[in-house]
Amino acid sequence: MKKFVLKEKLSKKARKLLNAQKRVLWDAPPVSRIVPNKKKDHLQKLRPGQHDLGE
Repeated sequence: MKKFVLKEKLSKKARKLLNAQKRVLWDAPPVSRIVPNKKKDHLQKLRPGQHDLGE
C-alpha cells in the first residue's frame, strides 16, 4: 500500500501526474455549438431602405 502524502508536499511533477489521472476527458465538448445561419444574419444587418453596396 502506498503511503499517503499531502498534495502540498508532493513535487510539481507528481502533482501534475496526479491531476492528469483525476482529470476527465470528454469525447465531445460538453458545450453545444450552434452554427449561425449566414442568410438570416445578413438580413438582420440590412434595414429597410438600406442597400448592400459592399462598402
